[in-house]
Amino acid sequence: MFSMKKTIGCLVTTVGLSMFTTGAYAHCGETALAGNMNDLKTDLKSLSFDLRSDDAAAAGERVDDIIAVLREARGQTPYLFKEKGLKGDELEKRLTQFQSVIDETIDVFVAVDAAIAEGNMSEAKTLLREAGNMRKKGHRSFKADC
Repeated sequence: MFSMKKTIGCLVTTVGLSMFTTGAYAHCGETALAGNMNDLKTDLKSLSFDLRSDDAAAAGERVDDIIAVLREARGQTPYLFKEKGLKGDELEKRLTQFQSVIDETIDVFVAVDAAIAEGNMSEAKTLLREAGNMRKKGHRSFKADC
């Protein structure tokens, strides 16, 4: 049987750990960039469905939404940069790299939009896979472990 002292100790440890993990991970979801990325995740799933359904009108609208969110995200600073305390030239260098990946991703979605407008859904699907690779590249380079 546990003593009252051990029970309170376990309770304090449990509450402390839950506060630590909640505090450690809450910051990532509270940024504008995290909100942008969640919007993109939802839009990408919908775009994939639209392309599989050959719904060019919905897919075209979805791509426009994705490009708008990417343009907004381009002006954000990844939390990882804040977490690492980047400043000055190093921050500027990493922001330029981040913006370059966003720009490349926008270019892919402009090409997806063009393929949809031409009725070439097969090409749009291929380009969407390329966009998925860009997402992986961006996450490996700029996403904090949250």
